[in-house]
Amino acid sequence: MLDLALHGDGEALSLNDIAHRQAISEKYLWQVVNPLKSAGLVTVTRGAKGGFMLTREPALVTLKDILDAVEGDSVLVDCVSVPEKCKRRGECVMQGVWSELTQKISEAMRSITLQSIVERQKLMERDTALDYVI
Repeated sequence: MLDLALHGDGEALSLNDIAHRQAISEKYLWQVVNPLKSAGLVTVTRGAKGGFMLTREPALVTLKDILDAVEGDSVLVDCVSVPEKCKRRGECVMQGVWSELTQKISEAMRSITLQSIVERQKLMERDTALDYVI
């Protein structure tokens, strides 16, 4: 998603180019892109100029959107997502603690947008370039 936001500029990017820039295999990238496509975060176009594009502006995509698409519901322990399956339900204080932590982590992930990650990346690249100049 970061690569699409950084390099897309309204044009489709090939998985091969993304895989090369990110130093990951194209096979692995397919496994990541498919859930993003299913979640409606990326779209694919076929043909010679085909590839993948973001479906929304980076400012409208949160880290939670991305992680939920790729990893599924982001809960810390099963008793939070399916409390009725917990054998200690009603007698274990930790279910509430885990639930509260999960909620706070979700809030934090919703507060981080793809655009803010893009900006962090550009700052890091700029700082690295300055290190070479100095």
